[in-house]
Amino acid sequence: MRVDQLWRYPVKSVGGESLTSATVGAYGIEGDRVIAVHDERDEVTWAGAIPGLMRVRAVTVGEGVAELVLPDGERFRSDAPDAGARLSAAVNAKVTLAAHRPDQPDAALHVLTTTSLRSLDRALPESAIDVTRFRPNLVLDGVPGAGHPEHDWLGRRMAIGALRLRFTGGCDRCVMITKETPTVPHDRGVLRWVARELGNTLGVYAAVESPGQVRVGDEARWLD
Repeated sequence: MRVDQLWRYPVKSVGGESLTSATVGAYGIEGDRVIAVHDERDEVTWAGAIPGLMRVRAVTVGEGVAELVLPDGERFRSDAPDAGARLSAAVNAKVTLAAHRPDQPDAALHVLTTTSLRSLDRALPESAIDVTRFRPNLVLDGVPGAGHPEHDWLGRRMAIGALRLRFTGGCDRCVMITKETPTVPHDRGVLRWVARELGNTLGVYAAVESPGQVRVGDEARWLD
């Protein structure tokens, strides 16, 4: 098994950035979900309520700061004075951006396999199956088995270099996987199939037992 893809999402419910390497700590990839989108009540919101957020991307430009990329290619920093107004206009909802602190160490990393993505692609030939629908942090390739092998990993431990992971639970899915992203169209059929065939679970969460650096191409091996 090896690391095929690494993803970071600087802004919750907004598209993320593909990485070649990352530092992983107790709360996941450094810089992941360090900014949240707040609604007009100043509460954290999500793409289920504001679908346009999934058509926006964010890339890290500094500690706690991201550059947002709108569907038309316009870019602006999350700490710009007019960032909230510009994002609001793009997603047709009144929103602001605020610092966020991840607080779920048992779900520090969201892990998928290429086996699972290929299985989903075969099951839904009329749908566009793309990793951006599912927002994993870590995608593993070369995993033995068929179907969705990561669903059998709960309780097991894995090493990737110095990084030590413990798989804690399945990733329950919601309407976010139906939303349009820069690379796939809106598609309700994906969620219907996952709910019917997989008990609404696709992918797994992992806790970080020992932090470490991870790179695309790194070997992943079982500890138990």
